[in-house]
Amino acid sequence: MRLLLGVLLRATAIVIVTAVYVAVLSQSDSTDALSAGLLAFLILVSIAFVWALVDGVRRGFVSAIVGWLLTSVVACVGIPVVLAIANDTDVATEIGDGAVFFAFLLFVPALAGLSIGGLVHRTRGPDEVAAAG
Repeated sequence: MRLLLGVLLRATAIVIVTAVYVAVLSQSDSTDALSAGLLAFLILVSIAFVWALVDGVRRGFVSAIVGWLLTSVVACVGIPVVLAIANDTDVATEIGDGAVFFAFLLFVPALAGLSIGGLVHRTRGPDEVAAAG
């Protein structure tokens, strides 16, 4: 139950950040779609990396990887839904076009963060991590 709650929390936060970014972007006068898209990717990658790094330090690599795999799966459906609503396009088409891309966009940096955090967790030991976190 704790795992599912963590997955829903992470995925919801990522989808909300995406929705806020899209809303801010729609109010902008900028016509540079490339910069806006790259900034969106940077935001998503940064969130996944940092949050997974913290999870890796606190819980270790093995126990946190399942959570981030499920978070990527849930968010890879939520993000295209937000984009479909914002762009007034078909939800099924957006999910079909972007789900796998967003899953990898989130899971790869999360895997890197988990790897580094897992090494720190292993080096510090569970007692020291629990006292610090």
